[in-house]
Amino acid sequence: MRKQIFNKLLSLTPDYVGASARFIKLSVVSLTVVLAQFNWAQVTVPGSKEERETDAKALSAKTSEKPATPADRALVEAQLQALVDAYERGDIGFFQAKIDPSMPGYSRVLDSMRRDATAQTRPRLLFTDQTWSIGPNVAMLQARFQKRYFDAQNLNPELIEGRLVMLLSRDGDLWRLSAVTGDNPFESKTLAPCVTGSIRLISPPNSNAEPFFIEVNDADLAGVPSIQADILTDRGDREFVTLAALNPNGLFRAQVNARRLSQQSTAVPGNGSVDLIGDAVVTARYADQCIAVTRTQQIVTASDTRRDPGVLGQLACRLGGNATFVSLASASANGPAATPITVELFDPDLAGLPSIDVLLRSATGDVETVTLGANGNQGRFLNLSVNVRAATSLAPTPRNGVLELGGATTLSVEYVDQRSGVVGRTQTVSSDCGGIPSGYQTAQLSCSANTTLNDLANFVRQSRSAPAQISVNDPDLALSNPAFVNVSVRNSLGDVETVRLDAQGPGRYGANAIPMSATTPIPGDGSLSFNQAGSISVEYVDTTTASGSTQTLSQSCGSVTPGFTLATLSVAFPGVSTGVPFQFSPGTVNVACSIVVVDPERTGPSVSVSLSATRIQTGQVDTETITLPQTAPGRYELSTCPVAGYVVSSASAAAAFYVPVPSNNVINLGGGATSISVSYTDNTAPSGGSQNVSRTVTVNN
Repeated sequence: MRKQIFNKLLSLTPDYVGASARFIKLSVVSLTVVLAQFNWAQVTVPGSKEERETDAKALSAKTSEKPATPADRALVEAQLQALVDAYERGDIGFFQAKIDPSMPGYSRVLDSMRRDATAQTRPRLLFTDQTWSIGPNVAMLQARFQKRYFDAQNLNPELIEGRLVMLLSRDGDLWRLSAVTGDNPFESKTLAPCVTGSIRLISPPNSNAEPFFIEVNDADLAGVPSIQADILTDRGDREFVTLAALNPNGLFRAQVNARRLSQQSTAVPGNGSVDLIGDAVVTARYADQCIAVTRTQQIVTASDTRRDPGVLGQLACRLGGNATFVSLASASANGPAATPITVELFDPDLAGLPSIDVLLRSATGDVETVTLGANGNQGRFLNLSVNVRAATSLAPTPRNGVLELGGATTLSVEYVDQRSGVVGRTQTVSSDCGGIPSGYQTAQLSCSANTTLNDLANFVRQSRSAPAQISVNDPDLALSNPAFVNVSVRNSLGDVETVRLDAQGPGRYGANAIPMSATTPIPGDGSLSFNQAGSISVEYVDTTTASGSTQTLSQSCGSVTPGFTLATLSVAFPGVSTGVPFQFSPGTVNVACSIVVVDPERTGPSVSVSLSATRIQTGQVDTETITLPQTAPGRYELSTCPVAGYVVSSASAAAAFYVPVPSNNVINLGGGATSISVSYTDNTAPSGGSQNVSRTVTVNN
């Protein structure tokens, strides 16, 4: 009878015997143990009525258990429904409590439950065509099922149908799932066949940038929330990392922190960061827990060489002292001179090398190789001096071992860092050393020259130059010490002449006269000429300035003036007043007057003035030439003037007769008001010609 029941049970799923791991099947031993617990009198097995009655009679005498009641079935169905409800709501803990730990495929069922909890949305499980066989301690359900759900990734609706035999065993008042054969209703899809997983190291676009990532792809681990992996390096580091699931299909990833250490450093295992030293070989691995009958656990590995990008070097350069082109030219006059130029390089990638070469450049075109010696063994290199030669307009010869300077310039150093901090990329590192100024000073120019046209006329007659003071102070010329320098002297009339200044000491030159004449200007004839008043200026070209270029210095010297002062004239007749008419005729009277001429350029004993006396009433005019004697140098003066009155016809005559007599050396005055005008001609006026000076007074007679 038992054999028949066992065969009947197995015949329910003939298509699944020997199938893949999708199905959880009972072994012969396990099924025999379960079947031994049945109250066979209550078991209904498909077959003929005669077979069932015969089997029941044969077994009824062997059991004394109480037959199952409808209440027992209700309890078993309620326990099964609780199991289904836990599955539908994803309650893994409750679901696990409803499964017998000794059930064949216990772990597989739980793994399926965990995977479905993340891969399915709103699952619904329905059993149909149910046939129950219930004993005191074991219940068996034969049924068909339908499971509907939405895929959690794309929300596509899914339907799974199948047929199963399910055994439940009593545990006190509880019924637990003990075995399932046929289709598993707690799996949404066919399980992937057992395959070997893969692991890889993933880097950002820069292949050696940190951090990087570890990724594992293993379908056997689908539904697992995380896995463990470890990372090893060829320099002794080992770190453990946890990879979190990226999706429910067995893809896991974790970020790995890493730090780059120098070649002399030591890795520290277990500090949470992968220590990369030099070109480090990094190996990631994990245990592939593939449960295959013919295969045991595997260790899956992947390796990657993380190239050492190196460290960008630091280069520094500075000039020592206060070197200038002038001082370098003086120091190297007899050959190249060692000049303090400090060049320093720090690059840990070069640690252990005895020396390193860098390039020293000048802005004027020279390039020289400078060898820096190791300063310790930590990648520091140093050089403190360079051979330099400096001379005016020196043409450099690159890479001849001597830095050649033809003038003021700037210096810089550079070297190519082969391990710049980016794998596969070199970088030129440079540093400014500073500038070498020319050391030249701007010259100082001064000039003073003032004279008159009158003086120039005298200078020409005496064949000598006009006095002047011209000086140049150019300290830069002390190096070459020329015997003289030339300056250009100009006037505002267009004349320009070259004047030689003789040496008066180191860098000092001067002259105390300028060849000048009062003639028509002719540039370059050797004499600065003036045919009228004008200004004087001087120019000096400084060929060694601080900027390294030439500079023209200009200075105003003074001017050439006409050299004459306009004479002054004053006239007064205090001896003639109203009410004292001159009524006698003929005869003259000397009256008080004041006629004064001041003309500094005149040197004679006397000067003459022209006098005109006009009777205003009749317009009659008397003209006379009056001589003024010299009373002081340049001063001429007359204090009394001869005056003649008018003639009357008789003592009682009301009218007067006025008969002026010109050029008789007597001033004839008519009755009434008379206008007296006096004029003087200054033949040495400031304009260079003659100029009249006049004054007019009115007297009453």
